[in-house]
Amino acid sequence: MQGGNDRRRARSCPGCGGSSIVRGTEVEGVAVTMVPPTEESAAVRVPAYCDVCYQCGMLTLFVRVSEGH
Repeated sequence: MQGGNDRRRARSCPGCGGSSIVRGTEVEGVAVTMVPPTEESAAVRVPAYCDVCYQCGMLTLFVRVSEGH
């Protein structure tokens, strides 16, 4: 991990290997259900994020899950 304000690791595009990546933009309206709803509780959903490669145009969707989920 790097020090300072940006603690995220450098990323490369899984398609072309390029490093011109815009990272971590939340995708509006897209979420992943981690725990389905039950009669006692609502579903646990986490938002999806997207990386964009400016070299080849590939979009990579992902979710961030903390430990304990």
